[in-house]
Amino acid sequence: MYKRVYKQKGSRVYRGRFRLGDEPKIYDVPLRSDKKHVAVARLDRIKREAEEEQEGLIKPKQQRDSGRRPIAEHLGDYVAYLRSLSRTRKHLAYTKNRILRLCEACGWRLLRDISSDGFNGWAAAQTALGPKTRNEYLGHVSAFLTWLEKNGRIVHNCLKTVTKAETRGQERVLRRALTEAEVTRLVQTKGRRGLIYFLAIYTGLRRGEIKALRWADLSLDAPCPFITVRAATSKNKRTTNLPLVADLAVELRKFRDQQEIAVGKVFRLGVPKPKTLRRDLEACGIPYMDEEGRRVDFHALRHTFDTMLNLHKVGPRAVMELMRHSDMSLSQKTYMDATLIPLAAEMDKLPSPIASPKSDKSCQNVGKPVQTELLLQRAEFVVFPVKERALGMAVPSWDSGELALDQRLGTRGF
Repeated sequence: MYKRVYKQKGSRVYRGRFRLGDEPKIYDVPLRSDKKHVAVARLDRIKREAEEEQEGLIKPKQQRDSGRRPIAEHLGDYVAYLRSLSRTRKHLAYTKNRILRLCEACGWRLLRDISSDGFNGWAAAQTALGPKTRNEYLGHVSAFLTWLEKNGRIVHNCLKTVTKAETRGQERVLRRALTEAEVTRLVQTKGRRGLIYFLAIYTGLRRGEIKALRWADLSLDAPCPFITVRAATSKNKRTTNLPLVADLAVELRKFRDQQEIAVGKVFRLGVPKPKTLRRDLEACGIPYMDEEGRRVDFHALRHTFDTMLNLHKVGPRAVMELMRHSDMSLSQKTYMDATLIPLAAEMDKLPSPIASPKSDKSCQNVGKPVQTELLLQRAEFVVFPVKERALGMAVPSWDSGELALDQRLGTRGF
């Protein structure tokens, strides 16, 4: 068993060398003492801890050192790591503040204090927070613990097994898509706001993406006009080219010609604020919130874009690409407003099992006995509780609006 203390030439303090068992590797460690008996005692302690760690009797030294540091210090390192990944200031603030608030409420000061029971107890006591917000808290702290695990500061993420809260049917913010008639009225809003609404509804751009849009991102004179969504401004951090319908390209060219210099941001005066959008909706006769509590905010315009694509029979894969989603279920379920699907018209496509006496079509069962009385006895009439409003919206008509739009999502401007 190799072990010794020594001084390097010209040094005042001791260093130590040792070998673990029969391993060929020799470890060299600083002992930081000019007294030999102190240096020998420190080397014995270091070697003993290394042997216990090798046998699995104690945690690795990095984890032991991390366990002595407050959570706030680890959180500072984690936030710095997220900043190096170019996360937004809003994301950094949410992450830091929510983890600190959670640790204070649960009494977590050191890493060993964190437990799944502590989080579940905190979540059960949060009556003011909705299930979606509680899941966001879980997501922030779980991502933090996963980072600690990858960096060897903890053994495992103890919150990995915590089940998320059920959010279906408990949403506090519900959005609806605009009907085609409502789209027609909204895009006819005077000034640049109408153009912004037109752009949001027919491209699915988010409010922040429109606000950061520059004239260099618009290729309006190309054979097929398109908008480039830069990775720096998009949510998925990917550069994407979105094609423009002809009417929207025409209106954007008109707006460009009205500018003295078409450089920099497209909408230098900004994007309509929530209060402004609400006033424009009222001016167009569009309710901000319906009787089911579903609202029309700026992000609802993105829902409208998704719903229009699906109602006009655009392929699911194409809808996912135009919406810039990573999962097709987001385009087909989350953003699609199912109340606008013409269910009654689709049900009319089903064949009737009872032949009509006035029908000129030949029945496939001619010459075979038909148990008409049995069918009538078993027939039951079921009244589905569908609201009159939903049925009225189920089969919208673009031809009856002030703006005629064809199956290609538009042929003239507003």
